[in-house]
Amino acid sequence: SSMRERTWSNLVVFLNILATSPSLGLLLPSTSDAKLYTVHLKSGRMQNQVQMANLPSGWMEATDKKTGSPYYYNTITGVTQWQKPADERFVGDGDSSMRSLTPACTWRVKLDLGSPGTTSRVTITANVRFAEEEGYEPPQGFLLVESCWPEGALTLGQQKTRWLLSEDPEDRKDSLWIWGLFSQPLYPFILFEMELASPLELSEGTSIPAGIMLAFQVDHRRKDDSVQLGEGAVTYKRVERLPADLVGLSDFSYSEPTPCGTIRFLDTADGISKSLI
Repeated sequence: SSMRERTWSNLVVFLNILATSPSLGLLLPSTSDAKLYTVHLKSGRMQNQVQMANLPSGWMEATDKKTGSPYYYNTITGVTQWQKPADERFVGDGDSSMRSLTPACTWRVKLDLGSPGTTSRVTITANVRFAEEEGYEPPQGFLLVESCWPEGALTLGQQKTRWLLSEDPEDRKDSLWIWGLFSQPLYPFILFEMELASPLELSEGTSIPAGIMLAFQVDHRRKDDSVQLGEGAVTYKRVERLPADLVGLSDFSYSEPTPCGTIRFLDTADGISKSLI
């Protein structure tokens, strides 16, 4: 109905404001959340789910209801396209020898993935770059996957979620910095996600579908103004949809993290400091 379409249009505008206005101080959900609940609206023809992806200003992501593929549209210019728009932050090469969480530095990562309790492993390597968004504490920003091997294993380009430096992912209130033990927050972990571009078979009968975000918790250190990234755990979330009301107007997604392997930053993992100071 026209009323539903107007309501949906208002919702899209509101989500666009949230996604493109960091001055509001609103943060997207962190990759370390143990459980994620997402409400999906059911409104007749308007079943495209708007994605609050980290995109250049004015751009939004939605899902085409016929093909199930994501597409992108600019709320300012009206341009609609299948290709994910590039972010100006990552223009240029990441060839700096100084290790940092900036676009000037390219990091090499190795993923060893498999089902818990099995010996078979699937290896994926990738080159990634980070870009910090100013004005946030803890520091956070955007992640770009430049390339991967095997080709087509990971979604290339800027990822949908932000990376985040963290002190204790299991307890956000546990802060060595707040306790006054150190002059600056140490943030011993970096949390981030990368999207699978194709299904990944971990073992016989166990696979991860395409489009699932792999979540990473990796050791993070600072030494002589240089960043060190080490090793960490990889998880993904099994999603189950449940009704949110008795009449079926909406539902929600319930997800639980499932371990599926490890990640290693090849450039600095061997020499990373074991101490936080």
